[in-house]
Amino acid sequence: MSSRRGNGEGSIFKRKDGRWCGVVTVGIDPQTGEQKRKYFYDDERKGVARKITNLKQKLFNGTYSEPCNMLLKNWLVRWIEGRKSSLAYSTYRNYRVMIKNHLNPDIGDTKLKDLKARQIQELLNYKLDHGRKKGKGGLSPRTIKYIYQTLHAALEQAVKERLINNNVCKAVEVPKKQEEKKLHTWNKKQVNMFLNKARDYKYFILHYLALNTGMRRGELLGLQWQDIDFKQKRIQVKRQLARTDEGLIFKKVKTKSGNRTIPVTGDVITELKRHKIKQGEKRLALGEAYNKKADLVGCNGIGNPLDPRNLVRDFKEIIEEAGIPEIRFHDTRHTFSTLFLEARGSIKTLQQILGHSSITVTIDTYSHVTEEMLIEAERKMETMFKVVESNK
Repeated sequence: MSSRRGNGEGSIFKRKDGRWCGVVTVGIDPQTGEQKRKYFYDDERKGVARKITNLKQKLFNGTYSEPCNMLLKNWLVRWIEGRKSSLAYSTYRNYRVMIKNHLNPDIGDTKLKDLKARQIQELLNYKLDHGRKKGKGGLSPRTIKYIYQTLHAALEQAVKERLINNNVCKAVEVPKKQEEKKLHTWNKKQVNMFLNKARDYKYFILHYLALNTGMRRGELLGLQWQDIDFKQKRIQVKRQLARTDEGLIFKKVKTKSGNRTIPVTGDVITELKRHKIKQGEKRLALGEAYNKKADLVGCNGIGNPLDPRNLVRDFKEIIEEAGIPEIRFHDTRHTFSTLFLEARGSIKTLQQILGHSSITVTIDTYSHVTEEMLIEAERKMETMFKVVESNK
């Protein structure tokens, strides 16, 4: 064999044991400057020739990558830290949690080159049924999907950097539980019970807006007085308050559809005016100690951004005092949406109010049928058949 063989060149020869051997130069070792070669073996010459041809084609197309001995857990850490500056903090944090709690402990010691689709499939299947660390039971389908998305994104980048030839996640099917997803919401009576108790709490206006607009917690905490048109009865959603490693910061809403205008009722405007008067009295009393520049509708006692945890703590205390079923703060958004649909609001309008990027998201989320909707449908059907009979 010639030591001056160029990149992609190869040769085939028969060994003393009778087997055929093929060798192809695939590059230069940057540390030693020596040629790197890949060897193939087969009982027949044509078997070796076929393997060499396949490799040469990959070298020619630029799709060849040498098998990577890096462990998956090491790559995942390098990948997520490399993307930290380009991801929203919440996305970065969620990816990191999936890596730390679910990927690294179970398959992190596998080499990138050895990772198999079946291995990933079995991991996801197991997590769905037995994934909880505390107590029995499995993880939610949403968490399973997030584990998959994290690994898929990491391996996709590994392909781009030619650490591996293909993303084995593409051959994996994300498992789903068969039971129907159920939203946790309040009915009109429970909403009124909650708001009656909430009036005695300092963050009443934020709870009131949540249930009357469907705004997200971060959007509510980022709402400024300049975003409210009292005459036209409109609220503009422009920013959100988010918690990061550096503390609380204001950020633009995630998507173009998230930057939206929400119509509100006269009652909402009345509550906002009442709240503004109270806030103005406090601002005058505190003088320079009050942060006027923040211009926040919902804030702490001196006008600064309100820690989201304090709002949630307030929310839970009111629920307990009102004696109604416990839901998450985010479920106020689902409650608003359900009551909006029960009031015969259109699904397209709801999509725009919620800031969903696609009407499909809205339909998939609120495809459930409430008792009130069934009653209304029954009334319509009764009327429909009466009309048919009168026309006979």
